[in-house]
Amino acid sequence: MKVTILKSALAGLACLGMAIPTNVMAEGAKTNQIASKVQIADVALSNGVMSGKVVDSQGQQISGGVVKVSLGSKVVASAVTNAEGEFAVGDLKSGLYQVSTGETQSVVRLWDGQVAPPAAKSNVLIVQGSTLRAQCKDTFDYVILGTAITGVALGGAALAQDDGDTIIVSP
Repeated sequence: MKVTILKSALAGLACLGMAIPTNVMAEGAKTNQIASKVQIADVALSNGVMSGKVVDSQGQQISGGVVKVSLGSKVVASAVTNAEGEFAVGDLKSGLYQVSTGETQSVVRLWDGQVAPPAAKSNVLIVQGSTLRAQCKDTFDYVILGTAITGVALGGAALAQDDGDTIIVSP
C-alpha cells in the first residue's frame, strides 16, 4: 500500500514538474525583460554604405521591409528590402547606430572599411520578429530543470514493475 502511494506521488510530482512553466514558479518573474547587456555588432562600411539582409525567425527572406538607421532618436537613413531581402543604406559615417525593421531593433557600430577591426563584418543580418531560445537564465531555472528531470527518473522507476520488496530512495 505504501509503495503504491509513493509511486503515485512520484509520478504526480514528475508530471507537475514538466507541466508548470518556470516563469510561473519564479517569484517576481517578468515576461518582457530587457537584456541586461546590449550586444553591439561591428560592421565595416564600404564607401559609406551598410548592406545586409532581413529574414524572419524561420530564415525566410523578407521583401519590401523598411530598414531604418537611427542616430539617437533621429532617423538618418532608410531603405526597402528587395525580393531577396537585401538592402543597402548609404551616406553613413563611423559611429554607433540603431538599426530597426518592424519590431526588431539592433545596435551596430559602423566603421570605415580602412580602419575596421578584424572581427567587423561586411554585411548585417537582421532577424525580424521574435525568436525563442531554450536557455536557462538564472540558477532557479537550473533547479527547476533538475527537479523535473529527477522527478521523471524517479517516477519512471517507481512505475516500473518491482517484486514488492523494492523501495525507492533518493540520493
